Amino acid sequence: MVDQCSKIIYQFTIMLKRFIIFFVSGLSNVAPKAAFYIATEMFSRAKRYNRSPEEHHIYKQATQLNFRSGRVANIWAKNNDETLPIVFLCHGWESRSTAFYELIPQLVNANYKVISWNAPAHGQSPGNKTNLLEMTDALVEDLTQEQLKPVAFVGHSMGGAMLGLLHKYIALPKSVVIISSPTDIHGIFKRYFELLNLSKKTQDYMINYISTRSKYTIDQISLMNSELYKTTQPLIIHDKQDKEIPFEDFLNLQKQWPNGEFYPTEGLGHRRILRDAPLARYITQYILKTSH
Repeated sequence: MVDQCSKIIYQFTIMLKRFIIFFVSGLSNVAPKAAFYIATEMFSRAKRYNRSPEEHHIYKQATQLNFRSGRVANIWAKNNDETLPIVFLCHGWESRSTAFYELIPQLVNANYKVISWNAPAHGQSPGNKTNLLEMTDALVEDLTQEQLKPVAFVGHSMGGAMLGLLHKYIALPKSVVIISSPTDIHGIFKRYFELLNLSKKTQDYMINYISTRSKYTIDQISLMNSELYKTTQPLIIHDKQDKEIPFEDFLNLQKQWPNGEFYPTEGLGHRRILRDAPLARYITQYILKTSH
């Protein structure tokens, strides 16, 4: 009975998504500005998902860091030694601090204090909607107020894109790891526009809206055009079978960042890549090598 109900709910959800896409697509042709408001609202709302059993296990071992902003980070360390070097983790869109559960113990065993942040509208942090620019502004605020100076940053997906923008605000350490990240923000919008089949006029409304809300253009917030590689020794990791962020993003960035260390994987996908133990060990060794 429970399985049958779950199946009905799942089928209903699929039908509802299809209807919304059909509705917004049609609306964009007859009322492009109205469609723009709906599409922008949908684009900025991140769903919250329950933690997996593995995430629950690592969460129980953490202490909590509450920022004045109301946002929350989780901390793991062998002891309360304040001199331990900090590795700061930034999750992706619709993810949370505990998504790095495979990497966290590796870093702790290597004598790092690990701080994994929950972005606005994600994990334990408050909010209903956000975007890349707001996430970066929030991270700058929290790092500055707590006077945190990590020796390494790790960003997955949107978290990696955020690091590309973060360096415009604060000096980053040499040790930076970017995993499965979009390197051209235009591509994010292109795929979203194609998903909703939006009219050109609605697309223009969205692009102009985002451009006018920030002092940076979409080109300027893209990793492809970031100069992060000039002041860091970045490790860039991407899976060839990533279905969310094309592997082409990785290849294009490789042409732009001559001193980056590029590490392709195969068969790990976009999210499962964080659950790979050998890769977690590789990242830890890289941080040990570059953070001292």
